[in-house]
Amino acid sequence: MKKYLVLLAAALLQASAWAATYTFTGPLYTTVNPFTAPCAKPTCANFTTAMRQTGSFTTAAPLAPNLDTVLITGLIQSYSFNDGLTQFDSGDTETQLRYAYVTTDAAGNIVDQNIGISRWQTASHATNDRLDYLSVNAGSYSNAYCQAQNVPDVCSLLNTDASSSYVSASIGLGGWVTSAPAAAATSVPTLSEWGLLLMACLVGGAGWRQVRRRATSRWPAA
Repeated sequence: MKKYLVLLAAALLQASAWAATYTFTGPLYTTVNPFTAPCAKPTCANFTTAMRQTGSFTTAAPLAPNLDTVLITGLIQSYSFNDGLTQFDSGDTETQLRYAYVTTDAAGNIVDQNIGISRWQTASHATNDRLDYLSVNAGSYSNAYCQAQNVPDVCSLLNTDASSSYVSASIGLGGWVTSAPAAAATSVPTLSEWGLLLMACLVGGAGWRQVRRRATSRWPAA
């Protein structure tokens, strides 16, 4: 009987843990630094003041309230951001979520962030290879190059040259919106269904105890 109640309690706890999506919309860029023509390296492109950063990430459960610059990289299940030139998606093998720190208010909404995402332009992921970089609500780089690596596959120091372009926005003017899927989107029983489930557990437990009593009376101890 205890086993049934434990399973029911676990199901109830599972029902309270909804995934959450945090969507960001940044301000229009204010400072644009174009590449120097002619382009010496492939994929040169320029940002414009009509562009901005947008994107979102999803966590398995809502962020806790009152976080103060807390690392949440391991909590992020998926992400997708765009800086006007480059798309950064978690499903892209060339894209890496470098870090994600957030600060939340009393309701768990993001009020500050330090999130960095890079995307390699080449498959080798080596020093001097080209890459793009996005720092959420701060700025972006297009066609930069990796100056140094501390570990394979990861660029530890990014730099620019005449073929690079970069841009900045007014830090802090972007905003986040928190959303969670409706309960109907998942197959979680309603309160009445939980009541039926609990009744089934109780009836099942009582029936099992009755069967055990009959078996004991039929086969008494020697």
